[in-house]
Amino acid sequence: MLLDWGGALPYKREMQHRRTSRLQFAVKLSRARSIEDLVQSLYSGIDEVFDSVVVGFDLLDPDTHRLLSTSAHGVSEFFLARYDSVGRASDPVLNHAIFSRDIAYNLAMMSEVEWRQLPVYREAFSLHRMTNLVYVPVVVAGKVVATLNLGRAGSPRFSTTELQDAKEIAALLSSLIESLQRQESLKHEIEIFRDAFDLGNEAVVISDVRRATRYVNRAAQRVLEGQHGDAPSFDQAVIKFQNREHRQVSDDGLVRRVVPLQSGEGIVAFLRTGSRAEGPPEWLRQSLTSRETEVMMLASKGLRDSEIAQHLNLSVHTIKGHLREIFKKTGARSRVELVRMAVAADVE
Repeated sequence: MLLDWGGALPYKREMQHRRTSRLQFAVKLSRARSIEDLVQSLYSGIDEVFDSVVVGFDLLDPDTHRLLSTSAHGVSEFFLARYDSVGRASDPVLNHAIFSRDIAYNLAMMSEVEWRQLPVYREAFSLHRMTNLVYVPVVVAGKVVATLNLGRAGSPRFSTTELQDAKEIAALLSSLIESLQRQESLKHEIEIFRDAFDLGNEAVVISDVRRATRYVNRAAQRVLEGQHGDAPSFDQAVIKFQNREHRQVSDDGLVRRVVPLQSGEGIVAFLRTGSRAEGPPEWLRQSLTSRETEVMMLASKGLRDSEIAQHLNLSVHTIKGHLREIFKKTGARSRVELVRMAVAADVE
């Protein structure tokens, strides 16, 4: 039997080109650093996978399916506005994709004649004579967060291979969106922790040994900037502190406490400020009124209610009222706890 090498080789080359194109497209999508970048990469590379298609991407609220944003490549802005105003709510293909969480192809659900008779076609899709329409849900953590939308005017119909490609692209988008959302959440948490780190009065330096980086809060920055030129460097101060058991340094060095991280990949150093911080930490000052701050600072110095009242020219009854509010806002249960909050304790 003679083999048809003339037909087999071009087919093999075509399949190899197809695999290469899809791999390049997947790599392009994976390099996106935001959902906006991801959508733009989708639009710029979709022609590597499908011939003669328009593509859209709708971002949805995962709980209500309310449209958060919409965009498309290959259709007019008027079509998008028209579809959103009169077609989206009545689109049976879109609704099937969202609620079944599975790919929906209009010509698998109905004939082309039936599709053309629907209001959504007459009011919107007829503007581009779009008779082939595919919606693929993008699912993250079991919820539809977006839809990948593919359309084609006239022939050919979407093939079984193309429908499978659409599902695979949507699955990739799901993974990438989930990863981007985690990165954004982590970035947000880091920003919150950094802000909280800076608000404290205690001078703290975190050394990441593995990455050879340091994180210094504002209080520590002020201490380090105030060091004399001939003073030991921070690293020298840490070494001297760690050698204290050998009596190589006194208790009045730059570093007053060193705590290793549980991971073993760094240390947290607490610096001596030279004097106790004047006033409560920033987070506490933001919680109290200016008068409450005055009362708290006087109470932390050991003054009795009558002495605070005399100092501020207020009644004892008013002072007691301020103290009740201070205890409520700070959560302190005694004046001792109040002192600890009002003044950065210089203890090891």
